Amino acid sequence: MELQYGFLSRLDIEFRERVYGTMVWLFDACEPHRKGRLRLGLTPGRSHVNFVWSRPRRTLDACRRPVHLDLGESAQVGGLHVVLRINRRHPKQQPGRLSGSGVLYTAEAFHNWMAHGIPLTPFIHEASDHAVA
Repeated sequence: MELQYGFLSRLDIEFRERVYGTMVWLFDACEPHRKGRLRLGLTPGRSHVNFVWSRPRRTLDACRRPVHLDLGESAQVGGLHVVLRINRRHPKQQPGRLSGSGVLYTAEAFHNWMAHGIPLTPFIHEASDHAVA
């Protein structure tokens, strides 16, 4: 696993993927999510989410290995610390914008997967009581 906080060039990404072989990326995306630049589209009862990220990391499209985003404690899911695995990136609709879909996990589930090999269980967003008719 490559835990990445800072900038990496496309060449750095390609080199690391070639050298490491089997790997996953975990990028810190706490600040963009906290500031509302990385928003989740949640559907109650579903594990898949859509996302839109304005001013994303420019080199994400160089990654060929699985990409996960550490979103930190998300107000969108009641303050839980969550990680988003990007499954699909949609072609850029506007410059400086990335949209796509993926699966959300609690940080605890992600940690247990990486540290102990426990299978990942997706986080399923449930509608709040006041949203249920």
